[in-house]
Amino acid sequence: MGSAGPVVREVPAIRPVVALPPAPADPEPDAAASDSAGTARLMRLAWVWHLASLHHPAVAVRGAPLDSAFIRAVTLVRRADTPEALALAYRRFLGALQDPLSRVETADDADDRRPLTRVDVVNVEQTADSILVLQLPTASVYAEAADVGLRTALRAVPSRVILDLRATAGRTLVDSVEAFFARTALVERLASVPFTESSVRVRRVGGARELAGSWRFDDAWVLRDGRLILPQDTGTRHVVVLANAETVLPRAVLGLVASGRATLVAEDGLRDDALVPSVVIPLRDGLQLRLRTGELLHADGSSDLRADTVVSAPTPTDSNPARRVALEMLRTQRYVRASRLPVVRAPAQLPGYYDRDPYPFMGARVLAAARIWSSMRARHAHRDLYDDDADAVFERALPRFESARYAVEYAATVRAMVGAFADAQVRVTGATMDSTRGVAALPFRVQWVEGRAIIRDVVRDSVTRALGLETGQELTAVDGYPLPSWLIDHQRDVSAPNEWTRQRLLMAQLPYGPPGNSLVRLREVTGRERQLAVPRTLAYPALLAQVERPQQAAAMALPNGIAYLDVNRLTDQTVDDAIARHRAARAWIVDLRGALADSSVVGERVLAALRTRPVAVTAVELHRYQSSPCLALTLREAAAQCPDERETRAPGSRGGTSGHFAGGVVGLLY
Repeated sequence: MGSAGPVVREVPAIRPVVALPPAPADPEPDAAASDSAGTARLMRLAWVWHLASLHHPAVAVRGAPLDSAFIRAVTLVRRADTPEALALAYRRFLGALQDPLSRVETADDADDRRPLTRVDVVNVEQTADSILVLQLPTASVYAEAADVGLRTALRAVPSRVILDLRATAGRTLVDSVEAFFARTALVERLASVPFTESSVRVRRVGGARELAGSWRFDDAWVLRDGRLILPQDTGTRHVVVLANAETVLPRAVLGLVASGRATLVAEDGLRDDALVPSVVIPLRDGLQLRLRTGELLHADGSSDLRADTVVSAPTPTDSNPARRVALEMLRTQRYVRASRLPVVRAPAQLPGYYDRDPYPFMGARVLAAARIWSSMRARHAHRDLYDDDADAVFERALPRFESARYAVEYAATVRAMVGAFADAQVRVTGATMDSTRGVAALPFRVQWVEGRAIIRDVVRDSVTRALGLETGQELTAVDGYPLPSWLIDHQRDVSAPNEWTRQRLLMAQLPYGPPGNSLVRLREVTGRERQLAVPRTLAYPALLAQVERPQQAAAMALPNGIAYLDVNRLTDQTVDDAIARHRAARAWIVDLRGALADSSVVGERVLAALRTRPVAVTAVELHRYQSSPCLALTLREAAAQCPDERETRAPGSRGGTSGHFAGGVVGLLY
């Protein structure tokens, strides 16, 4: 999908937005799963939230509290078993957007069969004091015969013009209006300085990039550039544009207003329905939802439609207040200009207690599931290579998120959902998540070697000596389960792209569990098996971290001119001294096992000491984006119907090479 801009479609006239009464306070429902129909309704609600959170401008930059609205909507939508109840729930949900274009529609609303108005003659009038009034109703189709009359009126354009674009309710074809203005060069005749017509921008979403040391969503605006309008003469003109709710304002006219060369006077309000892209999402038979996916952007940086002056609708005592105001402005040369500074606010955040609460409300639990699914569906680089379909995983998980009765059960549900995605980089952390696996540990660590679980490290204490635990022994059962059964039972505890990685991650988790004795079976190198009750205690997790790296210096000299540097245990304060002390060594052993500390200074300093090239490509990255909503209901369909915009980047490492370590280097990795 390119950035050529939205496809203009017919948009039916809509009724004015009606304020809804305050939503009643809904008590927290019992932790219970919905039936199949309720689950389907929640799936569709999550789908709407997914599209709105990614593509609606108000959510992206204006702080619309869509997540909070979703939490409240879950309770309403899951029990909305009638079209009326479902429509009301969605109207309350969309109320957070404060956007008339994003609305619930019925089949009658969407099916506009009114005939088009054909215009063959343009109404042109000139007042006694030489004010030119052009009446161009935009809810019309302009025949080429109308061009002649307008061109005749534009042969000598006076310095004061009223451009009356008000229209009665009717079907509107935007391309017809835009083509008419382009054919007649109307705006070029009214302009006195060059400017660009207003544009449409949409959100491009997908992936993430590292900025200032942290990973952030790599979302941005994609802009459809407006064409440059060049005036046909440089005479100074004052233009007042009249519009109403049925007016389709051409982008060139909006550019004229944004450049300060025209004043916009509106009756009641304005709508940009026909000018910006939107999508229609079916909710159920006879009920659908329209969602905005783009917004106008003007040359002065402002967005949306903003009238300089709003007047009341005609009344029996004042049949044309808009025209009266326009004439007064032109005759007195007193023009009102609305503030057009762009309004930008940070995206809304959920209240902090949701982040701290290990067992949030049902709506927040469903939101957590929707966030996981949405991120994997829209942002994951390998979303079309999953072993399990992400949509099916989400649908199976929803009832479990609803029915989770306490924090640990909720955390286990999150872990099981994440475990379905085949990527070792996808993982869940947190205190409650640790409690699901247990915070105590057995006194040994296990490694998967050629299809067998082999003990590789043992905490040396009186307990392990009495039990005869040694490295090299094979573990054939744990917690009373044969190892093959244990692996099957825990396969969803981790996310991994292949079986080798899955087994490695599961072996890292195997020692952990609740405190108490664990029944294990060991096979000696001689083939003899024995069964033991091995204690799992709260003291062993800290000791296990020291087994592989004994209590020794993070940097030390070894025999034969070899130095050892433990990158995992060096700190920002000790790394420079360690490098300086061992720069004359014959070779370095750089221990890269584990994870770097929160600061990246250690890794940067070690890399700088080893750098032999001033510029080096560290990786080739593939980034995938989408600039319009993908409405395919499954990822399999999305792969064919919603092709990605792909970008390849080659991030590099740059720095000086003078004084680099010239000896041999050996790296230790897992």
